[in-house]
Amino acid sequence: MGKNNIIGITEDQLKQFCKDRDFKDFHGTQIFQWIYHRYAESFSDMTDIPTALRRDLEALFSLEYLKHYSRTVSRHGDTIKYGFVLKDGRKIESVALVDKNGRTSFCLSSQIGCSVGCVYCATGRIGLIRNLSSEEIVSQTLTLCRLHGKPQSILFMGMGEPLLNYNSVTRAIALLQSAGFGPRKITISTCGILKKIRALAQSGLNVRLAVSIGSAIEEKRSRLIPRSKADSLPGLRKALIFYRQHTKRRVSLEYTLIAGVNDTQEDAEALARFAMQTKSHVNLIRYNPVKSRGLAIPDNTSVRRFTGLLKGHGIEVSERYKRGQDISAACGQLGAGYQ
Repeated sequence: MGKNNIIGITEDQLKQFCKDRDFKDFHGTQIFQWIYHRYAESFSDMTDIPTALRRDLEALFSLEYLKHYSRTVSRHGDTIKYGFVLKDGRKIESVALVDKNGRTSFCLSSQIGCSVGCVYCATGRIGLIRNLSSEEIVSQTLTLCRLHGKPQSILFMGMGEPLLNYNSVTRAIALLQSAGFGPRKITISTCGILKKIRALAQSGLNVRLAVSIGSAIEEKRSRLIPRSKADSLPGLRKALIFYRQHTKRRVSLEYTLIAGVNDTQEDAEALARFAMQTKSHVNLIRYNPVKSRGLAIPDNTSVRRFTGLLKGHGIEVSERYKRGQDISAACGQLGAGYQ
């Protein structure tokens, strides 16, 4: 049997490991620093750790980052998409985004595939293959850190529905927070899993929450996000109010604007009401083409009209810049070749 990867082990566990072998527990903190802050390539890099302790680490653990089978850079150079292969041969995609000020964000995957089935998302066409473990999520993050340095933000907006892999995602976030990634730097994007939104509100992680709402008209939303039939808009509204009350964080509503589908005045009025009720910010995303979906990108005129209607109701609105569309790395386009 292979050794367990040391990536994913907490500082307290490393301290106990050291004490169990008659070493000082501060060596556990040193090992933690080497892994989560200095991204050591091997145990031999840990030069301030006693030689005998390093031998124990070598004997019992591996130190493995993810290996990428592909690396694709957008024509503007601001988006880099990685295809990573996991130990069982399954594949995921992750994205590093760099803005004009040099600030870096990592877009992480939480599942291989997804069971939600949003019609505007490539990952949803795959179906769920399996959840990622917390170790795989942390390893994904540290691998990107080795390649790009520590990011300004971590976005759970890659492949999968994070709240349907709640335990692994929250364990990974707790570990990343202990390694210095503050709550304000971490965002979970969800289609709206009500019980898990409430659980997250009470978890103490205090991360940012973004909800891909699809439509604020129930019938349209259930067509765009089939999984949402189990979690109605009235229930979602209550859950988001609950989240805001418990975390003191404003929720962001991610709205993928699709021409002729959810870009009418009626849609805008419904979204404005929902945003007012939940005191949410609206983040508009122009539909990014997904193969064989037959959906259309809204033109500038319809986007301006929709934005104007929201602002007319006092809703704060921003439009997400569509970086990475040319390399299928924009919102909704990740698929790791499974489609």
